[in-house]
Amino acid sequence: MWSPASILTITEIPRASASRYGNVSKSLIPSETQVTSITSDPETNTIFTSIRNSIYAFSNFSIWQNQTRISRIYKGKSTSLGQIAFDYVSKNLYWCDSLLDWIAMKPAYTSNNTIYKVVVDKDMKQPEGIALDAEDGLMFFSDNGPNPRIERASMDGSDRVVIAHTGLIRVLALSIDIVSNILYWADYGRHTLDACNYDGSSRRVLRRMNQVTVTGIHYNQNMLHVVSPSTRGMIGIDTTSGSPLYNIQIDTGQPFVVHVYDAETSISYNDPCSSRGCQHMCVKTPMGPTCLCAEGFQLSTDNLTCTDRSWFHEKGFIVNNATTFSMLEVSSVSAGEGLHPSFRVSSVIQTFTVDAKLDLIYFVDNSDNSLKELNIITSQIRTLASISYAKALVFDWIANLLGWIEPTQSSIRAFSINSGTMSTIYSGLQEPSSLTVDPHNSYLYWISGSSGKSIMRGTWSRDTPQVILSSANVANPSSLQYDVTSDRIYWLDNSLIKSSMTNGSDIKTHIVTLGATQALVYKDFFVWINGNQMSFARKSGLNAEYAVNILENSNGVAVFDRSLQQDRRGTCHIMNGGCEDICVPTRSGRRCECDVGLKIKSDNTTCDSDVFSTNFIVVADYSHGRILQVDIDTGNLVKLPFSTNSPGIILDKSSMKLFYSQISTKSIMSTTLHGRNTTLVYAIGFAYADRMVIDYSTGNIYYTAVGSTPSQSYIGVIHRMNSLHKTLLSNLYSPREIVVYPSKGFLYWTEFGNVTQIGRAYMDGTSKMYIATTDIGWPNGLTIDFTSSRLYWTDGQKNRIEYSDLNGGNRGVLATDNDAHLMSMVIHGQYLYYTAWNRQRITKMDKSTGSKVVFMLNHPELGRLDSLAIYADDVVDVNTICSKLNGNCSTFCFPTPSGRTCGCQDNVDLQSDQSTCQGVTRCSTSLQNVNVLNCLPYSGQTCDIECKTGYKLAVNTSITCGTSGQWSPPTAALCTEIFCPPSVDNVVLSSSCGRKVGEACKFSCTEGHTSTTSQNLVCKDDGTWNQNMSDLCTHTGCSKTVQNGYLINCKSNAGDTCRYECNSPMETNPSIPNIACGTNGDWNHDTNDLCVLLCPSTIPNGELAQSCQRRVGNSCTFTCSGSHRPSTSQNLFCTSKGTWSENIDLLCKQIACPLEIKNGNISSLCQGRTGEKCKVTCHTGFVAKYSEIFCTLSGVWDRKSDDICTAILDNPSPSPVEETDITLIGVGASITIIVIAIAIVAIVCFVRRRKQPGNEYEQSPAARENPYSTFINGGYLTDMDTSSHGRPVSDVYCSIEDSHFTEYGDSVKETYLNPISR
Repeated sequence: MWSPASILTITEIPRASASRYGNVSKSLIPSETQVTSITSDPETNTIFTSIRNSIYAFSNFSIWQNQTRISRIYKGKSTSLGQIAFDYVSKNLYWCDSLLDWIAMKPAYTSNNTIYKVVVDKDMKQPEGIALDAEDGLMFFSDNGPNPRIERASMDGSDRVVIAHTGLIRVLALSIDIVSNILYWADYGRHTLDACNYDGSSRRVLRRMNQVTVTGIHYNQNMLHVVSPSTRGMIGIDTTSGSPLYNIQIDTGQPFVVHVYDAETSISYNDPCSSRGCQHMCVKTPMGPTCLCAEGFQLSTDNLTCTDRSWFHEKGFIVNNATTFSMLEVSSVSAGEGLHPSFRVSSVIQTFTVDAKLDLIYFVDNSDNSLKELNIITSQIRTLASISYAKALVFDWIANLLGWIEPTQSSIRAFSINSGTMSTIYSGLQEPSSLTVDPHNSYLYWISGSSGKSIMRGTWSRDTPQVILSSANVANPSSLQYDVTSDRIYWLDNSLIKSSMTNGSDIKTHIVTLGATQALVYKDFFVWINGNQMSFARKSGLNAEYAVNILENSNGVAVFDRSLQQDRRGTCHIMNGGCEDICVPTRSGRRCECDVGLKIKSDNTTCDSDVFSTNFIVVADYSHGRILQVDIDTGNLVKLPFSTNSPGIILDKSSMKLFYSQISTKSIMSTTLHGRNTTLVYAIGFAYADRMVIDYSTGNIYYTAVGSTPSQSYIGVIHRMNSLHKTLLSNLYSPREIVVYPSKGFLYWTEFGNVTQIGRAYMDGTSKMYIATTDIGWPNGLTIDFTSSRLYWTDGQKNRIEYSDLNGGNRGVLATDNDAHLMSMVIHGQYLYYTAWNRQRITKMDKSTGSKVVFMLNHPELGRLDSLAIYADDVVDVNTICSKLNGNCSTFCFPTPSGRTCGCQDNVDLQSDQSTCQGVTRCSTSLQNVNVLNCLPYSGQTCDIECKTGYKLAVNTSITCGTSGQWSPPTAALCTEIFCPPSVDNVVLSSSCGRKVGEACKFSCTEGHTSTTSQNLVCKDDGTWNQNMSDLCTHTGCSKTVQNGYLINCKSNAGDTCRYECNSPMETNPSIPNIACGTNGDWNHDTNDLCVLLCPSTIPNGELAQSCQRRVGNSCTFTCSGSHRPSTSQNLFCTSKGTWSENIDLLCKQIACPLEIKNGNISSLCQGRTGEKCKVTCHTGFVAKYSEIFCTLSGVWDRKSDDICTAILDNPSPSPVEETDITLIGVGASITIIVIAIAIVAIVCFVRRRKQPGNEYEQSPAARENPYSTFINGGYLTDMDTSSHGRPVSDVYCSIEDSHFTEYGDSVKETYLNPISR
C-alpha cells in the first residue's frame, strides 16, 4: 500500500463480491515508503518486498503479521519500478532493474550483497515486469523501451525469445498459470489485462479496464487479482470470461502491488540443484540444473566452483589520482556504499581510459611520457608507445584505436592497438580539450577554444571538423562524454549537466552539480566528482541521491562495464536497427516487424500501407495513437501512416481530408489519408474537441468541446475557409457525440456527465431541447439514418443500442452487447457499425433486426477504439439554401427547419439585413477582364467567374475571397486577351493588324500566289478569322508534273529548288540533280529530260570508264580487274532498250594456265588459277623433274611444259645441278640444328640468371614480373641445365597462367602492402 505505506493482508482470498473482507494492516516507516513489488516463499513463511533501492525479507510471516521480522537481503537495485519474483524450486530471488537495464538474481536466503548475478542485460532498456515458472525453468519479462516487448528465457538468461512485440505500451506486471502454461500481464498504458500461451500464441485481451491504471496482478486458481492505485480498488477477474468477480474498495491507502500468499496449498516439486553442489548459485533450466557465479567471478572448468576474475569488480566506476586506480562497484549508484578496491602503480597517471571487454586500463604515464596498458587480471603493465604530453585519452572498441589530445601541438593523435602504429588525426586545432568518441559512427568530439568555446565533431578518417555547438549554445563546457545508451553528447557547463543530440540539436539542461570537475552518464544515472566525493543521481531526479568518498585528489573517472562495449551496429539500439516501424532483438542482431495494419516489404526493413481509396471505415485507436482503415466488404485492416492520440475523427467525403482532434494541444487538425499536408484547423483553448461532424451544405465543422466544468463544455462551429468560430450551445454536461440533419435543420448531441441525456436544437443553436432523458446510462454514440429519419444511439453503461424518431418518440432497443462498453456508431445502407472499448474490432449489425453480421476479426493488438467515420457511395445530406451561395450569408449559414439563418463569429453582430456581419471582409467585384458570377464576395466565399468580351480563361477555376479581402488565386492572370492567328501559309497580314476581336485587317499573298478576294479579314469573338485562310491566296508557281517521275516535298513556288525521283526503270538524269522554279512559272530544265533510260552501271569483274554516261546511244570503254582480262577489244554500245551491246557477263574472263603438260598430267584438283601451285605426275618411262609447278599472273606455268617430264635413261649419274642441290640441303640442315641449339642454351641461361639472388629481376616486385606477355606451347626445360637448385632441370615443370611464369617447388615470396606513415 502507498500513501501511507503499509502491507495490507486480506485474511481470506476473495472469490466473489462481498460487502466486507477481514484484513490486517502493518504500517511501514516512513509513511512515504513505496513498496513496488511483493513475492513470497510460503514454505518458509517468508515474503519479500522491493522498497526503494533494497529487497527485504519479512520472515516468520503470518496473515496476522504479529511476529514478523524484517531484514534487508540486498541493497543496490535502482529506486524504480520493477517486479521481483521468487524461484521456489532453487530458492533464488530475481528482480528487474529498470534504470540499470538488467535482470539480476541472487540466493534468496543470503544477505551477502556481493553474491548476485546479472542474467539478462543485452538489448535491454527499462525491464519492469517478471514472472517465473520455476518448475519448467522458465523466466518471462517485459522490456518497456522504445519497442516494448515481452520475452521468454531460461532462468539463467539463455535462450531468449520475443513472444509479444505489437500492441504493447508499458507492461508493469506479469503473472503465470503454471498448470495451463498461460502468461498474464497488465499493460499500464493500454489499461488492459492480456494473456497468451508460453510461446506467444492465442493472445487475447482478457479485459480492458477503461481508464483504470493497473500496477499489480497475481494469478491464483482461475482468477486474476488486480489492483489500481488510481481507483484504490482490488478486483478479481475470471480468467475464462474476463468478467469481474469481485471489487473491493480500499480506503486506507493506494494499493500498488498484489500477491497471493497461500501457505495451505502444498506444492510438489523436484529441486535438481539440491544435489548439484554449486559453489555460488544454482538455477533450474529446461536443460537441467546450471551453476552460476556472482558478478566478478567466473565458472571453473568443473562447472561447479567459482574463481575471482580480478581484484576489480565486474562493473563499476574507476577513478584515479596521480598514482592509484580505484573502483566503485556499480551498485553504488543506488546504494551509495560498497568496497573500493585499489591498485597502485609506479607511474604518474595523467589520463586513462578502459577496455572493459578485455579487462584493460590504458593510461598515459607522465614520468616517462609513455602510453601504457594495465591488465586488470594479471596486474601486468606494458608500454605501448612513447608519446608527448597528452590528455583526454579515449578508446574506440570497434576500430580498436586509442585517441588523445596533445596540447603542445594542438593536435589529436591516435594509436592503433592492432598495428602498433601512431598517426596524427588533426593538427593546428584551437586549444582542443575533453575528447570523446562515438565508436559506432567513428565520430570524435572535442571542445575547441579558450574563450568563446564550441563543441566540434570530426572522424578518425580526418573529415573536415564541424561545429555542432557554437559559443552561442554553450558557456564554459568541460568533461565531454558520448553516451552509447542514449546516443547523446553530455557535458558540464559550469555546474550544470547538459546534453544534445549528436548533431547538436535538442539541447537539454538536466541537473545542478554544484562545482563538479568531472561528470559522466551511466544508463539512467548521472555521476560526477566534486572534490573527494562521487555523487549519483537518477536522470529523472533533481539533485544527488547518494555521495561516496573516493580517492583523494581524484582527477579522472571512467565507466567499466563490458555490456556497454557491444558492437550495436545492426541492432535495435542504432537508428532503430534501420527498421521503419518495430525493431525486435534477436540472437544474431535484429529483425524488423510492422505494426498491426501494416506489412513488411521485400526489403525486410520498411512497412507498406496500402491505403484504401473507397468503401472503408476510419477508426481512431486512442491507446496507441493509431488511425486505422477497415474495408467495408472484407473487414481487412490498414494503419494510416501517421500517429495521433485522437478521440474524435471525421472524413470530408468531398476532399478526402481527415480531421482529427488532439487532446494534448486542444486543437483540431487536418491531413490526407497518407499523412501529408497536416494543417491546424482551429485551436480551441481550454477544452478539447471530443467529436466532430461536417455540414456538407457549407463545409463548416460542428464539434463538442469538453472542459473541466460544464461552463467550459459547449458545442461550437468552425468556418473552415476563414477559421472563424461561433459558440452555439453552452453549459453542457460533458457533451460527446454530435450529428446534424442539414436538410431538416436539426443538430443532435449526447451528454454523459453528471446528467446523461440526448439533446436537439436547430443548427444555429436555437430551440434547444432534450429528447431523451430517462433510462440512459452513458450515451456515447449517435447517428442518423437519413433513409428512415430515425435516430440511433449507443449506451456504454447499459451496453445496448437504442433508436427513436427525430423527436425522441417511438423509442426502442435494437440490440444489446453485454460487457462491451459501446462507443461510436455509423450507418451505411442496411447496416450499422459500432466500436466498443471492450472489443478489439468493429461490429457490424443489421439496423432493422439487430442481428450481428460476420465482419471483422478480433485484433488483440488494438487499443481503445473510439470514434469512426465511413466513406462509401452514400449521398450526403445538405440544406438546399445554404448549399448555394452560402445562403447569401456573409459568414455562417445555419440550416433550420424553416430554411436558414445567417450568423457571425463570436462577439460580432449581424447587421440589419440579417445576412451581413459587422466589419465583414469583402473582395472587390470590379475586376479587369473578369466578371464575378452570382456571388456574395465575402471572406471565405468561393465564386465562379467568366471573362469579359475579348478575353478567355487561362485556368478553369473558381476564386475564393480571403480574410484580407483579396481573391485567391489572384485574378490578374485568370483571363487572357483573345487574338486571331497571325500570318499563316501564303497569307501575310498587314503590319498594322492587331488581331484583336472585332478588328478588320488587310492582307497580301506571298510570291507565287494571288489573292482570291478583295475583302478584309475580321477577327471573330472566338479568336478565329471570318474567312478560311487557306482559300485567300491561290498558287501561281511551276508545274508539279514530271514525266516518268515526281517531285520530292516541293511546293513549286517561284524561287523553289526541288529534288525529284523517277519511276522504275527510269533513272535520274546524272547531269540534272535538281531543278529551280523561275518567277515566270517555268522550270530551268525541261521536265521531260529529268527521267531517262540508262544502261547498267556495273559489269562483272570490271568497270566502265568514268566518262561513260550510260545513256542510249553512248559508246563506252571498259577495263577488267585482278586476274581477269577482256574477251573483246570492242567498245560497249548502249541500245534503245537500256542494255549493252555485248553480254557483260562474258566481257572479263578469268586468267588461267593450261591444264595439260607434255608426257604427264596435272593434278585433277588443280584449276590452273593464277598463283596456284599444282602437283604433276609423269607418264610411264618419264620422271618429274619438278614435283610442283606454279601458275604465274600472265597465265603460264613457271616451268616449260615440255621440260617438266623427262625420259628415264640407263645408269644415270647425278648431274652437277643435282649434286649442288644435295649439298645445299645438307648445309641448310646443319645450320638449322646449330640455330636451335644456340636458342635452347640461351633460354636455359636466361632462366638460371633469373634465379640467381641479387640479380636485376629481383630488385622490385615490378622487376620480378615476367617480361614476356605471351607463351606458346609452354612445357618443360630440357636437361641441358642440370643445376636448377640442385635438381635436374627436367624435373622443374613450368605452368603458364595469367601471363606469369611460376616454377612449382620453388619457394614463393609473398608481397604485403605496408602502411605508409603520414
